[in-house]
Amino acid sequence: MSNNRSSRVEERVNKQLILGSHISLNKPNNYLLGTVRETIYNGADCFMIFTGPPQNQRRVPVEQLFLAEGLEEAKKANISFQNCVVHAPYIFNLAQKDEDGFIHSLVVNEIQRTVQMGIQIFVVHPGFAIGERKEGIQEIIKNLKGILKTTEHLNYFFALETMAGKKNQLGSSLEELKEIFEGCNWNSKLAVCLDTVHLHDSGYDLSDLEGFKKHLDSLIGLERVKTLHLGDSMNVRGSKKDRHANLNYGHIGFETLIKWAYDEFFSTLPIIVETPFWVKQKGKKKELVSPYKWEIQLIRNKLWKPIPNPEHKPIYSRYEQE
Repeated sequence: MSNNRSSRVEERVNKQLILGSHISLNKPNNYLLGTVRETIYNGADCFMIFTGPPQNQRRVPVEQLFLAEGLEEAKKANISFQNCVVHAPYIFNLAQKDEDGFIHSLVVNEIQRTVQMGIQIFVVHPGFAIGERKEGIQEIIKNLKGILKTTEHLNYFFALETMAGKKNQLGSSLEELKEIFEGCNWNSKLAVCLDTVHLHDSGYDLSDLEGFKKHLDSLIGLERVKTLHLGDSMNVRGSKKDRHANLNYGHIGFETLIKWAYDEFFSTLPIIVETPFWVKQKGKKKELVSPYKWEIQLIRNKLWKPIPNPEHKPIYSRYEQE
């Protein structure tokens, strides 16, 4: 264990986990001010956001996102934006040729917005191969090198998320991530975002936590992991489908997820709960209900309980499949 890793672990001893969830960034709730208030309501310590709609390029200037008000509200609740996460939008593919510079311009702009907010962790899906996987990985490396060069003066981490491996997704194995890191000469800004659902669906046995950590450390280095996405899976291990389930309603199970959350190293990281909203039937219509306040409390208590309101149903339950 490196000195940096040791100091981080010691710093978090006997302190609560850094827990959060994805929170919407929207005008009716005053953007970042509303994001922070919802984070506080959920009993959380951090959040993950898109800086704008994930399916398009429309962006409100950061100066208009109630940043100062959000920071002030966060300060009162001991929430640090440095523990928060920005997720890149879904409208680009790092694994394709960027002949017109669209990918470079879009990603650099998102990174600049992230840093302007005082957030350091920028999470990106590696992309999907259009042809051969090897060719896709080489395009990722080429695109990343340009992006990292342009943003080398900024203080942030470019965290590649582990993927489930459906169809031609890249980054579904640690070996592929290592190949990308090597191709970028182990740039110090490159990092990893571990996603428990994606890891499980891609075939990793999450019950063997120590074995996984040793494998990760030998290939990439444990210290490269900067955030953890925590969720259960609707699918059996190795299904390569990427379908999230609420805690303990899927095939990973609460006990295993708690082991990951309270691991000596992972417990020092911002942990983002990534589970589906509950469904409440209202006549012929369905209402979506946020589970995050409840699930964050379950993690803090290390004790699972069923959804408290019988009107709220998970979109999937392994108990109904057995």
